[in-house]
Amino acid sequence: MILGIVSVLLFTVAPIVLVVLLVRHASSRQGPRAADGRSVRRFFQYLLLFGLMVVAAVGVSDLLARPFAEPSIVGDDGAALARTLTFTVFGIPMFVATAVWSRRRLRADPEEARSLGWSAYSTVAPLTALVIAMVALYDVLAAALQGEVPEAAPAVRVVVWTAVWLAHWILGIRLLDAARRQGHLVLGSLIGIVTGLGGLVWLLGAAVDALLVDRSEQVLTGGGNELAQAGATLLVGAPVWFVYWLRGLARAERTPLWLGYVLPLGVGGSLVMAVVGASLALHRTLVWFVGEPAQPDAVEHFDGTTTAVAALVVGAVSWWYHRQVLAGVSGARTEITRVYEYLMAGIALLAAAAGVAMVVVAAVEAAVPAAAVEIGTSVANSLLAAVTLLLVGGPLWWLFWSRIGRAVRQDQVAELASRTRRTYLFLLFGAGGVAAVIAVLVAAFVGIQGALDGGLGAETVRDMRIPVAILLTSGAISGYHWVVYREDRRHVPAPEPHRGPRYVLLVGAADGALADAVSRRTGARVDLWVRDDGGVPPWVVEDVLAAVGGAGSEAVAVLAGPTGLDTFPIHR
Repeated sequence: MILGIVSVLLFTVAPIVLVVLLVRHASSRQGPRAADGRSVRRFFQYLLLFGLMVVAAVGVSDLLARPFAEPSIVGDDGAALARTLTFTVFGIPMFVATAVWSRRRLRADPEEARSLGWSAYSTVAPLTALVIAMVALYDVLAAALQGEVPEAAPAVRVVVWTAVWLAHWILGIRLLDAARRQGHLVLGSLIGIVTGLGGLVWLLGAAVDALLVDRSEQVLTGGGNELAQAGATLLVGAPVWFVYWLRGLARAERTPLWLGYVLPLGVGGSLVMAVVGASLALHRTLVWFVGEPAQPDAVEHFDGTTTAVAALVVGAVSWWYHRQVLAGVSGARTEITRVYEYLMAGIALLAAAAGVAMVVVAAVEAAVPAAAVEIGTSVANSLLAAVTLLLVGGPLWWLFWSRIGRAVRQDQVAELASRTRRTYLFLLFGAGGVAAVIAVLVAAFVGIQGALDGGLGAETVRDMRIPVAILLTSGAISGYHWVVYREDRRHVPAPEPHRGPRYVLLVGAADGALADAVSRRTGARVDLWVRDDGGVPPWVVEDVLAAVGGAGSEAVAVLAGPTGLDTFPIHR
């Protein structure tokens, strides 16, 4: 068995090593083509390094856990022992050799540390170790919280894979700049917040169930012990979020990648969680008191409602926190503010639109009753679902849409010309149109199928209620936003003929609003590079516009220095 595994490893690894050596040799002789050769070499090199890292870590964790395993397992499982010895005896030296070679290249060539291959490895490797360590830690904590003795295998995996993660974390700090580490921090923060918030919602729901519902024995001792599992999930996710977000990403530069985490994930994801939780809790309450519940027992009917309420509370707190983080980016109204408001309005509008669609569904169900009794799907329940979504999404949409309207009235030119507003209007118009087309096709299919099966009867009309509801709702949304867009075009002044360069590269101090201001005033595409040598004065928009206006090239660069602005043409 050992010889078989060794042969597989040799036949797998040897071609990769051979290709790497050939690429290195070709790269040293081809001159201008060396960059292509280096890219191929880096791909295989870091792929090999990652695979050997996994093999070595698995071998070490299995080997350290074997003394604590049951004697019968140790004596009978020859295949597992062979794999452990192979991964340890062969995997560790091969990984060390590849890592030493990679370290030498990183020291010898500064470009190596800035390469895509090294950035990808420095992101994927620690995240892989992190996820494996989190799963193992969950097994340990869940067993401990249930009063059981944790097994040795997950405990050893926690130690080994945490060490692997920590080594890569330190290595990334030393060898990667802040910009190339942000992808790792964003993904780690996402893993931490999803796990932590999920565990917190689960824990609050299970705890309230244990206090309010007379089935505490089931929650505490039966069904896998929900409290222990939820607590373990929270304890696993919270430290990850603390390290990656509070100690890392929260202090990083406010780049588009940073905003991509805070806006759609932190703010938008939290709002979605709160809206879904509020909708589920309110709907079950209304169905119990006004509608026709499917379960006559209150405990069975409200099963899961405490979790929905917990999702509402946790989502609202998380939304508020990320909103405060976002508010600290800039006090003035910028594109960040617009993205936030339009994102919130869009999420709320989807909830309200679903409510309107449910009203249409309830109207069709009332006009065409079902041939057979469907428990829990009465007209009253459908109408209550519509009322729930309208009560949750309607006021929220009106709040943000009214705020956007006030901003339009205060600064009509800037607001109507913003990219965020145009994207929002086109997105809803296009998405509504696509949904309407799909709904037409589905409704036509249902109608034709009903006609072929025996005629267009009441049952066919009832089957068409959902696509018809989607058609009417999406059509209304698409039409409304198209009207808004056309109204915007009437009030936006016609663009002046373009004069000056079409591309401007600014090199100087960091200023988030400068690039937008110059682009809006000149109509050119503007990029801003930040100087790290210090001593650079802040930008003045009028000085930049004057420097750009005097350039006679299609593309110019403006370099800010202690003595002023230096403008010169460039070729892209």
